[in-house]
Amino acid sequence: MTVEFAVAFPVLLAVALIAVNALTFMSECAAFDNEFRHLVRTYCTSFGHGQSIQDATADVLAGLEQEFCADNLVVSLETESSYPGYTRFIGTIDYYPTFFGASFRSSFLGVSLEPLKHQMSLTLDCYKPGVFI
Repeated sequence: MTVEFAVAFPVLLAVALIAVNALTFMSECAAFDNEFRHLVRTYCTSFGHGQSIQDATADVLAGLEQEFCADNLVVSLETESSYPGYTRFIGTIDYYPTFFGASFRSSFLGVSLEPLKHQMSLTLDCYKPGVFI
């Protein structure tokens, strides 16, 4: 019985590690989608006096960084003009796997780990408040 446990335990540990990271990544993606849409709708649909797209983008990025401030999460935000007068906001979250909460960013047991990426985009007309595409 001890031999079977010694053989099966590393496999069970690896399966548990993958499952925990997968579920945590899915949870962070869902929270990111909701927060990204909320912040873009709040800051970018209609600007305040003297505010530009860059100011609104900085506000959205600051809100995302405040919400997702864990060591294993990195957020970024891009803007691009998609159609004449429309602006596309693209938010990206990078999730670095953890060892049950302990961070190992670049490699684990000699295997390099790339971050899991999730993107969300929202296109809107910044000059007509409330117009979403």
